[in-house]
Amino acid sequence: AARGLKSRCTAMAAFVRAGVPAPRVAGVSSGATRDARPARRDAVVACARGDPRSHANAALLSLAASSLLLAHPSAAQAETLREMTVAAGNAAFLEKEFTDLKYAGVKTVVPGLAGIEPGSDPVEAVRVTYDADKISHETLMRTYWQHCDPVNANGSFKESGARFKGAVWVADANERTEVETNLQRLENSGIFGFEASQQNGKTPKALVNVPVYDAPPTTFEPFPEESLRRLTLNPKGLEKEIKAREIYFKDLWGFVQFCADKVCGYVRFAPRCTNECLDVFPQYLARNAGVPPLEGNIKITGGSK
Repeated sequence: AARGLKSRCTAMAAFVRAGVPAPRVAGVSSGATRDARPARRDAVVACARGDPRSHANAALLSLAASSLLLAHPSAAQAETLREMTVAAGNAAFLEKEFTDLKYAGVKTVVPGLAGIEPGSDPVEAVRVTYDADKISHETLMRTYWQHCDPVNANGSFKESGARFKGAVWVADANERTEVETNLQRLENSGIFGFEASQQNGKTPKALVNVPVYDAPPTTFEPFPEESLRRLTLNPKGLEKEIKAREIYFKDLWGFVQFCADKVCGYVRFAPRCTNECLDVFPQYLARNAGVPPLEGNIKITGGSK
């Protein structure tokens, strides 16, 4: 038995030196399920432990054991995949915003038409699959809050009609509580504006364009291939929509440069995000730490353009 182990270990070490995968454990076929992978890994480790005469072989085989884990992610901790569906006008814009978060844990972004209820018109939406161990639902929703038009009862931004209305689908009670709580905080803060006739009273506009539904949508029809990545492949076709969103975003989430009490050089990010808005976007508390508020003897010198 010892002679057999020595022979197999020597062979494994040779494979590792050559830069190719270690040989399979006897009795484990190339088509075996992932349950066999721990056995292969254990065999490699056993070789490293059972060949005390060769420290070099032990080191190489330890490396091989680690490579098995790296080569087969299923042997490590599995991802926690979840889905989120949201709508905010032309789906090409949310498609790009969430695709840009793939580095942070977003896996797939599928634009399409989402059904709300039988007999009603579907809305353009995106279905986002993400790794909940890397990025939270609340973090993803911050991207949504910054790229939706919640006070528009007739659509979103420059797009009018039922097809372009906003919506959020929630998977469970926790997500519903999170979304509805932050929706109320944003409305209370007034970041999306105040009623024109109530400027003195500061009555915030109602966020009427973010209905919250139980997931999943009643239907979801993905767009055909030729309609994907429109903002990347054909931005000229969306120039008016792009401009409208840029103005909106910079107004709410851009920055201003200013002087306060004749001291210049201050920069405040998302200056309209105050009060309860900061409970939804706590990152702006950190970014604006030590910066005086935009009140009193203030002179604006620049900002987002």
